[in-house]
Amino acid sequence: NQNNYLSNLKTNLQIKIISLSENEIVFDLIGVDPSIANALRRIMIAEIETVAIETVYIMNNTSIIHDEVLSHRLGLIPILVDLNKLDSYRKGDDETS
Repeated sequence: NQNNYLSNLKTNLQIKIISLSENEIVFDLIGVDPSIANALRRIMIAEIETVAIETVYIMNNTSIIHDEVLSHRLGLIPILVDLNKLDSYRKGDDETS
């Protein structure tokens, strides 16, 4: 069964590149089970360096959104950062240390 799946994958797998630039690639993955496509998506997301809000202090939340949900949503916002400045931060310029 696994050999059959692999042989079908080899014959049916297609990657069509829609656009390609220095910072982005847009492509269609064709002939792949959704679970494999999702695993590939997760791997790519995990390998891309990102900067996001990690710690949130909420003093007086008067909204209907719970503090934890609001903190989580803030953490999902990607932040555009110059990678050269990020390197100096990694080396120990953390003000909270």
